[in-house]
Amino acid sequence: MNLTVIKNAVQYRFNTFLDIKCRRRENVYARAIYYKLAKEFTIEPLHKIGKEVKRNHATVVNGLKVFDNIIDNFWEKEYFNIYLDIKTHIKNKVSLEMKRKDPDNYYKNKYRVKLLQNKLLYNYNKDCLKLLEQMGNKYVDHLRKKLNSIVNDKDKRYRNKRES
Repeated sequence: MNLTVIKNAVQYRFNTFLDIKCRRRENVYARAIYYKLAKEFTIEPLHKIGKEVKRNHATVVNGLKVFDNIIDNFWEKEYFNIYLDIKTHIKNKVSLEMKRKDPDNYYKNKYRVKLLQNKLLYNYNKDCLKLLEQMGNKYVDHLRKKLNSIVNDKDKRYRNKRES
């Protein structure tokens, strides 16, 4: 994530410029929200975060304290809600960017839990078939063929989609 993207998102939401020299409450809180988001979404050092809005690292530290002590503690609920809105907006932007750059990895991460659940369910069904076979059930072969056909059918559909 880029600092200018975060800066532009905050500026757009507050309809103000973050790099102007002003001590009005709304501007101070907007910069504090920018500092918090920049710290969460980037690995940039504090002096670069501050340089983007023409401030130094000490001002960034102070802005983070303002956020933690005033905005985050629900003294200013409307600003905290704005922070959450901007945060979800930036998260969506990051995920769309990741989806565009590496779609295979994006979907693998997105559906990781479902894939693990399917794998566990498949293994559970195989164990159940083994137990049924040990008990001498006559439908074990039919159930095993059915399970394998389901797996192979899904695998064929997936391969056909990847090839086209």
